[in-house]
Amino acid sequence: MFNDLLLPMFDDDYYPDILVAEVKQMIEAFAKKIAKSSLTDDELYHVAHSTVVEINKMKPQFEDLDSSLDDAAADYIAEAMMMVAQDQGYMDIEMEELISNREW
Repeated sequence: MFNDLLLPMFDDDYYPDILVAEVKQMIEAFAKKIAKSSLTDDELYHVAHSTVVEINKMKPQFEDLDSSLDDAAADYIAEAMMMVAQDQGYMDIEMEELISNREW
C-alpha cells in the first residue's frame, strides 16, 4: 500500500520529489503510530494532527523550490492519510478532520 501513497504528487513535476518523499515518510510514520494500538477516533485525530504539524513545517521548503502545499496537495495528503487509517480499520473518520489543522 505504501508504494501508492502520494503517487499523484510524485507524478506532478510541480511538487519536488525529494519533499514529497519526506511527506510520504511522515505518513508512513503516522501509519506505524496508529497500528500500535486501538485508538479512539479522538486519539487518531490527535496523532494525525501531530503529523500535519510536521508537514506544516515543510511549507517554506516547498516555496523555496517554487512549489507549494496547495489545495491539490492537501487533497492528496488527506487521501493518503485516510487510506492509511482505513487500512488500520478506522472506517468512521472524517477525511477533512485528519488535516483540519493544516496551514496550507
